[in-house]
Amino acid sequence: MRPSVRNRQSMWVRVAVLATLVAVAWLAVRMGLLPWLQLNRIQAEIGYFRGLVRQHEMLAILILGGLYFLATVLSLPFGIFLSVLLGYLLGRWMGTSLIVCSATAGALTLFVLARWFLGRWIRSRLDKQPQAALIARGFEHHAFNYLLLLRLIPLFPFWLINLVPAVTAIRTRDYVVATFLGILPASFVFANFGASLRHFRLGNPWSTETVTALILIILLSLLPVIYRLWKKRCPGIGSEVSG
Repeated sequence: MRPSVRNRQSMWVRVAVLATLVAVAWLAVRMGLLPWLQLNRIQAEIGYFRGLVRQHEMLAILILGGLYFLATVLSLPFGIFLSVLLGYLLGRWMGTSLIVCSATAGALTLFVLARWFLGRWIRSRLDKQPQAALIARGFEHHAFNYLLLLRLIPLFPFWLINLVPAVTAIRTRDYVVATFLGILPASFVFANFGASLRHFRLGNPWSTETVTALILIILLSLLPVIYRLWKKRCPGIGSEVSG
């Protein structure tokens, strides 16, 4: 199968999965399955933790920020879950700030370790990733703009984008600034979704806050599809990037 056909199929699979999840959530609400799952009890338990966070805000920020930092350094696959949780517990603005700072610090730590201490081992691991060489080629020209694009549009796994620049010539300052700015939109989208869950009620599941947050998530998930369609119409632009 040609890469272009495979990529196109992969894009529509992601869209189909997202649409299925939204449809299942809607059906669960309409069929009254959520009370069976004791959603009110779950909200009450999480509300208890929100109370603890308010009472010990600085300690909570340190603990939650530390967890996000470690998850980034160790490339653990639950960054989105943590982002939503931080938004729920801390609110959209504080949650976004903590996500961006912790993720940037974690990415920088991983970048420094990979560049100065684990370079040979990282290269051997990346050699087994077909996408790694493709990503690395893009850093040969306009490294800052290229990394910013990769951060803004989730074309590749976050951990892979953290590691590949370490074996290129990108400057550390450019890496930090592009990472910080590039992850801001997605961080806000997920933190905002977490904050919107505070307004979720069984009798009125589709509040304005929840619907708006879901629309933002859908738009974010469609960015790779939109980018690839645009690149197909303008093949000479961004030719190094393809998922």
